[in-house]
Amino acid sequence: MVWASNPEEVLMNKLEFTIHCPVCHMTKINRSLLVNYQGVDHYFCSSQCLERFKSHPHLFVGDPKHGKSPKQKDQVVLKKRRIRFCDAISDRLKAELDASLQMLMGVEAMVFEDEDLYVTYDLIQVSLEDIEKAIEKVAVGFREGVVEQVKRGLIHYSEECELDNLAHLTKDGGCH
Repeated sequence: MVWASNPEEVLMNKLEFTIHCPVCHMTKINRSLLVNYQGVDHYFCSSQCLERFKSHPHLFVGDPKHGKSPKQKDQVVLKKRRIRFCDAISDRLKAELDASLQMLMGVEAMVFEDEDLYVTYDLIQVSLEDIEKAIEKVAVGFREGVVEQVKRGLIHYSEECELDNLAHLTKDGGCH
């Protein structure tokens, strides 16, 4: 039992431990990153998680009619993608990419091989498009090559369709 001279202090301490980001479940949240969805305030750890929630809220919040959301069921959608660069990735660029991508929620693993970066991530938390945006901030000229852009565009579309399907809540996880 916790004793405190101020009961409100105990309540606030308890709230700190129970509030978590609905996207990545981190308990260290930013109180300025808030959205009210279906009458409930949701706090987020980062702007990445806030934007992810806004784009597909039913991935993270269920409802009484359909039950829990995929995230509430601890569902993970792992993807592994190869991202090819024009040249071999230098040690300096590897370090910068590693630091940048590790800051994204949902990135599980990265492997660098010559001009390729293999990245494993949870699609529910982060998309290939989010990963590419983080890479673009570090690697100048990343988006060169029309063929690669078309391939990535198809992957973006495929991931968006998969997320839309996951976000469509059903009672027993079956078809609509």
